[in-house]
Amino acid sequence: MPNDVVVGRKGNSTVLQREEDLGNITGVIWKIHHINNSSCLSSYADVSKRGPQIYNNCSTRMTFTNITLTIQNTQISDGGNYTCEISYCEGTFIKTTILQVLAQPSVSLDINSDGSLECRASGGFPAAEISWTPHSDDINITKIKDLDDTWTVISTYKSNGDNVTCLVSHPTFVNLWSQSIVLSGGTHYFWRIIGLIIFSCLVIGLFLYCRYKSKAIPM
Repeated sequence: MPNDVVVGRKGNSTVLQREEDLGNITGVIWKIHHINNSSCLSSYADVSKRGPQIYNNCSTRMTFTNITLTIQNTQISDGGNYTCEISYCEGTFIKTTILQVLAQPSVSLDINSDGSLECRASGGFPAAEISWTPHSDDINITKIKDLDDTWTVISTYKSNGDNVTCLVSHPTFVNLWSQSIVLSGGTHYFWRIIGLIIFSCLVIGLFLYCRYKSKAIPM
């Protein structure tokens, strides 16, 4: 029997459930193997003389009710293989569910301190894909893995063009994310103008200060 695939969202609740009607259940075991190679186990057994026997060394965010497993505040590290073994009078039913956890990135487009365009996709899982139009041979991409296992992707683009568009794709996006920025003479020209304005202000300020000081000195 093929494995089920369940897609969850980071921060939301995720429910895994065996829906088969198997009759009188005598025991349930969840064997969990996460994508970071950690594992845990939760089991329930109906021992008639001693009552229900429960064992659980999984996260406290996971709760088990009969054959239903609920994960509160789902994290990227919760992804992996969830094997459910259900025992009942007629035999044992085994099935594995693959949990994939997605995180939607936050995307921005700005001009950084060296005058390059910077397109940033933060907090995504899997890592977002960033491209530019028009194409440039001067593109640098940096990928940073964050503490919560999400990825921040930073793409910088240098161009003297007037109209540049950043394109970001991710499984959580219904449509391709895009944003354009219009430059007058390119980013380097833009920052030259800014630098010239700042320099002019400093020169004028210095001139006015010296003039004020000269008037303040008594003859």
